[in-house]
Amino acid sequence: MEVILKKFVSFSIGFFTGAVVVGVITLLFTPESGAGLRDSLKESIYQTKNEISSAAKQKRLELEAELNKLRQS
Repeated sequence: MEVILKKFVSFSIGFFTGAVVVGVITLLFTPESGAGLRDSLKESIYQTKNEISSAAKQKRLELEAELNKLRQS
């Protein structure tokens, strides 16, 4: 039991250390300011949401047409 606890503590320390290092590196190499980055993310999310919505509408129309075709057969 003690060995498992030591492994867990060791893993946890490594995980959190890695997360902090990656966070710092990301902040250092981000090409935009915080506000600019937030605006870019919002725009990207909005655009992706619209693309998904459009694709879903298109697929629904295709499926409805296929269902109507099958019902008429």
